[in-house]
Amino acid sequence: MKRLLAAAGKGVPCPKFPGASSELVYTNNDWYIIHFGDLGKIHKAASLGQVQKLESMTVKKKSIDLNKRDAKKRTALHWACVNGHAEVVTFLVDRKCQLDVLDGESRTPLIKALQCQREACANILIDSGADVNAVDVYGNTPLHYAVYSENLSMVAKLLSHDAVIEVQNKASLTPLLLAIIQRNERIVEFLLTKNANANAVNEFKCTALMLAVCEGSSEIVGMLLQQNVDIFAEDTYGMTAEHYAAACGVNL
Repeated sequence: MKRLLAAAGKGVPCPKFPGASSELVYTNNDWYIIHFGDLGKIHKAASLGQVQKLESMTVKKKSIDLNKRDAKKRTALHWACVNGHAEVVTFLVDRKCQLDVLDGESRTPLIKALQCQREACANILIDSGADVNAVDVYGNTPLHYAVYSENLSMVAKLLSHDAVIEVQNKASLTPLLLAIIQRNERIVEFLLTKNANANAVNEFKCTALMLAVCEGSSEIVGMLLQQNVDIFAEDTYGMTAEHYAAACGVNL
């Protein structure tokens, strides 16, 4: 991620959407690290995609708790989603497991499916009524993770199921601002057609247009200008989009 004001000589960093090694959004282990000795039989079977074993367990023990949590509050559904076992997800959903249990980072199975890019699992959960507006400990919703993964089809699916488009995470990024930082023109264009706020700002009051200018995306800049954005809005440091454009050698 570029530094927004470096070209202007102020050296103030634009807050980036934290990735695998960053502090606000993702942890270092997006995929769960498996220590089988710490897992119950149901979690182990789900993580390995062993549907028949799960079926056998439910037949032998009719009172088995499908929502049982491991030491880090993860359910069998979490484990199935992280490892992309759609058939296990279907099995658990059909047996009325809880869809929105939170793990140790307040992430639902849907969030984990999107974070780990398990689209088939995510589709099953969304169609089954999973909460598309759940918020994890970092303030991210499923929509944030779909945008971060650059998955336009999942972005569209979430919005069609009433995902809120303007939620800011703890890095002060709406899905639109995140898509701009990602320089994903297709998702930016789609979000704008869904009435995303083109004048959204981050914690430094940097507007969507400022971010697009500093990311060097002329296509996204053009899209935003067509939205009649406020080019005179000032950030925390009194800079406008025109100041950024001059500093970055971009014409507005």
